[in-house]
Amino acid sequence: MSKGIGLLCFMLLISGCSAWMAGQRSVYKGDPATIQIGVDRMAIENALGPPDMAVSLDNGRTKAVYKIDPDAHSRAGRNAAVAWHLVADVFTLGLWEIVGTPSEMAAKDQFLTYLIYYSKEGKIEQVETLK
Repeated sequence: MSKGIGLLCFMLLISGCSAWMAGQRSVYKGDPATIQIGVDRMAIENALGPPDMAVSLDNGRTKAVYKIDPDAHSRAGRNAAVAWHLVADVFTLGLWEIVGTPSEMAAKDQFLTYLIYYSKEGKIEQVETLK
């Protein structure tokens, strides 16, 4: 009897891990294909949002850093994944975590870092991509 209670407590403790992991996944920021030499900074910020960091350089130039996951999902997609994990946890009494947690661990975000150098006119003059 105590083994059954212990197992139930263990299942309750681990349930929700995959749902939490799915909720921590990145949300789609925009299409990195818009990053092209000569594109205006406002167009980039409209497409990708504000940069994660921006530094003023000499001669009025600016370096902006964007961290983007090209394979990220929409907010609705992320919320649907969280809901799926929670429903699966309830219907399997927590056993879904045996499958759900490793699948979420395997589906980690793959961020690319873009260093964008803007001219003093606000146009892209150089782009570097880092992993």
